[in-house]
Amino acid sequence: MTSRYLVTGAQGFVGRFLVAHLLTSDDGANVLGIGRSPANDLHFTHIVHWGKQTVPAPLPAASKTARGDRYRYQTADLQDRPALESLMRSFKPDVIMHMASGLRDDPLEHLFRTNVEGTAHLIEAVATSEIPVRRIVFGSSGAIYGRSALERLPLDEETPCQPVDLYSASKLAAENVSRIMTEHHGIPAVWARIFNIAGPGQEERHFCGKVAAQTAAIKFGLLPARIEVGDLTPTRDFIDVRDVAVALSTLGSRGKPGLAYNVASGTETAMGKVLDVALEISGLAGQVAIENTYRRPADIARAYAGIDRLTDLGFAPRFDLRRSMADLIDYYSTTVRSEAESA
Repeated sequence: MTSRYLVTGAQGFVGRFLVAHLLTSDDGANVLGIGRSPANDLHFTHIVHWGKQTVPAPLPAASKTARGDRYRYQTADLQDRPALESLMRSFKPDVIMHMASGLRDDPLEHLFRTNVEGTAHLIEAVATSEIPVRRIVFGSSGAIYGRSALERLPLDEETPCQPVDLYSASKLAAENVSRIMTEHHGIPAVWARIFNIAGPGQEERHFCGKVAAQTAAIKFGLLPARIEVGDLTPTRDFIDVRDVAVALSTLGSRGKPGLAYNVASGTETAMGKVLDVALEISGLAGQVAIENTYRRPADIARAYAGIDRLTDLGFAPRFDLRRSMADLIDYYSTTVRSEAESA
């Protein structure tokens, strides 16, 4: 069956890979991507570093969307409900992938306006346009479990949610609001609680991206052989962005309405292991000074997910942490390096 997918946040990190996967995995899929940023076929909306030089983050090959009549991108504001309703009526999506999101370090107003209000406006637009969507997949976060990780591991979908920061609080609020509204309007919905993502093109505000940028620059002699880190003992559950795209697509086609699903690898990994793997891949093991110079407030010592609910749908991660970090470091050593040299 030919499906029509609407992807919000289509030019974000997850959105780019999701759109590319939908177009390559389903020959008949039609995809409309929307977002706040103008259309850009070459770059993400964030910047990255090549040594001390900053450049617009170039798209890795795996995230590039094939152009053609099965995909188009449109600038749209989730706060503009009349425009959203018009868009729904004209495109008539079968499945909506709601990936638009404020990020962890964003200001309070932006977090709740984007994550909560934007989600509510999207649902209202679906309801008032009377488009019979098969599913809405809401992009949530594994961070919403928060303090529960201190007492219960692995974190399954029935674990109580106890956020420890405003970002995760806004994502939990978005889940609560969307659950109430979709039940009220009879709209089939599932929630994807995405854990720590890794992969080529990732923002450097995330640990994997930051480590990859620094190790690649050190390898090429652009930075001194020194890396500043925080506490390396906490554990997290890392999943490759390409696996995230597959998991989201799986939820869009087979997720049971009304349920939340952990999107993760199910593997507990110490932050220090990420750094060790990056240095080993870069040929820098034992050659770099590691300095613990900061600590993130409200950090959780251990966290990883139970993913039985997702694997029961046939999902299995394809990329381990080593592959994710190798591809991320290669992204800097080739794609980012080329972008910087061209600039």
